[in-house]
Formats: sequence, structure tokens, C-alpha cells
Amino acid sequence: MLAQDAGLCADTILEGSGASWADIESLRPFDLPEIARLFEYLADRTPQDFAIRSGYSSKVRNYGIVGFATMGMPTLRDALLHWSRYCLIAGDPLITRIVENGDEWQMIFETRLPMPLRARRYCIEAAVAAVEPVIEDLTNEPANSLRIDFAFPRPAATEAYTLFRAPDIRFSASSTTYTGKRGDLDRAIPAGDQAIQSLFHKQCDLYLSELTHSRSLAERLEDLLREAAGNLPSLGEMAAAFGMSKRSLQRELAGEGLTYQQLVRRFRQYHAFKLLEENSANLKTIAFTLGFEDVGSFRRAFHEWTGQSIGEWQASLSADRPVRNPNRYGRPLLDTGSYTQA
Repeated sequence: MLAQDAGLCADTILEGSGASWADIESLRPFDLPEIARLFEYLADRTPQDFAIRSGYSSKVRNYGIVGFATMGMPTLRDALLHWSRYCLIAGDPLITRIVENGDEWQMIFETRLPMPLRARRYCIEAAVAAVEPVIEDLTNEPANSLRIDFAFPRPAATEAYTLFRAPDIRFSASSTTYTGKRGDLDRAIPAGDQAIQSLFHKQCDLYLSELTHSRSLAERLEDLLREAAGNLPSLGEMAAAFGMSKRSLQRELAGEGLTYQQLVRRFRQYHAFKLLEENSANLKTIAFTLGFEDVGSFRRAFHEWTGQSIGEWQASLSADRPVRNPNRYGRPLLDTGSYTQA
């Protein structure tokens, strides 16, 4: 409906993506590469504010079996934790974490896989925009939003951001985070039903298992690397997490053309380039997140990857010269401003 209101045809937007609007309406599960490709098409073929407006029109039932299972939970806290675990089934390429601290709670968003900058921004904007309407849909009460931080620069047009209830909206933050009042998590969900929740929960487990095992071992290992930011697991720890011996894990990875050391290197390179491009964290934070002992170790590794110092590499971005980085997904727009609603 939103696409039609904007004068867009859903099938035209998806043309060439390998998926149709009928596939999406049928809630057919997509694997992660398919999902990433869909977001590229959406980002390229819709207006700049479309992601936020579509996310803000979200209803829980739009998320299929994951949404119905969420509606059966007893409290909002249970519902959001359930969503964080099973959102991949609903076609969400993001990892979300729930953090409670003092009188606040936060939902932190991060992409599961490498995506072009425009596609990453689109899916993050849509996901964050869905938080407030979904909370109200589940609990029949508006969300008590405090602030929203986006890990990308402030856009030229901010009109769509006035949809948010949050009084403080900031850009170029270290992470994309929704922050609300902690008391909201204790709200009861009027539609909560233990029997229905249990039924859909089992189905979600089945679908998640199917999706997970349809992905490569390298992709599943990278999921664990993202979740272990700052303390990257050893080969032995990864093997134990997958219930296999180190030799078996090495053999399966070799079948995909990788060693574990190469996988860790690729993971570090991608996230280092992304964080440096977006200017979203200082060097100490980046080094810690990627499992380096100190900034010096990170600097040496970066020079080995690119043949440049970090400063030289960033200067080449600013000058818009070609960069020796096969994982670049777009030139950063540096910004330290924030946007606060009146």
C-alpha cells in the first residue's frame, strides 16, 4: 500500500532481483544473500525516506510466523528477546541485542553480512522505524522512546525522522541504537497466549534450523565472530560451539576454500574498513572490537592489508581517490551533528 501511495509498483522495484512481490507476500524464507540483494534493489529504486515510512507503518502480523509467536509472549521483554533470536526468519539481515541499564533499555542493531552502504542504511532505517509501532501494536500503548542513534551521517533531508516519538535523534554515533524507558519491557501483551506461543515457537525453531544449515560454514562462523566482538573465539572454541572436532571444522572450511585464519582476517578487514569509512568509532574501540591486543597491532595489520597507513587510507577517501580495498561499499559522509525534534 505504501509503495502504491508513492506511485511505485512493487514488482517493478523487485524486477531483476530474483524475487517477486508474490514471494514476499507468501512469506517464503530467503537466504541471506537473497535478502541483501533485495535491500539493494529497494534502496536503489525507492525515495530516500521510503525505508523510514515503510518501517513506521509496520504491524506485528507483517512478520509472519515470527510476528505471531511474538504476539503470544507474556511481556514486551519476552517478545523483543524472541524477535532478536528469530528475526532472520522474517527476512531481517540484522542482528539485534537487548540491553538493560538503569532506567533505560536499548536495542542495538548491526548487519549480519557485508552489504553496500546504501542497502545497509535502508534496512537499518526500516528496522529502527518499526520499533515504536510494533511496541504499540503489541501492548496497545505508545512506546516511551528516549533517543535514537544512527551509525551513519545525518542525511540532507530529515523530514521523515519527525515520525519518531523519540525527542532526540542523533547521527554518526558509534552504533545504531534505540533507547527507551526500561519500564516498557514489563508491559503485558494482551494477546499473550502460552499455547499459541509454544506452537509458533517450535515452528520458528524448525525454520531457523533450516535457514542456518542452508548457509555455508563460513557464514555461520562469521555470525559467531560478530557476537563475540572484542574476544574472538579460537579455532577450538568455534569447533566446540558447532559440536565438532577442530580437524573436522578445518576440513569443512577447506572445502569452502578457506582456513580459519583467513576467515578471521576477512572478518577483521571488512569491519575495519566499514568502521573507518563511517567514522563511527575511534581506533582504540575498533582495535578492541576486532580482537587486537592494542592499537599498534591493528595499525600493523591494516598496513599489511592495504599497503597504506590508516591515515593515508582515510586521506585517500577524503580525496576521493581509488582505494586499495576490495571490500569498500561507498565513500563516507563525515558528520558529527544530531537532529533533535521540537
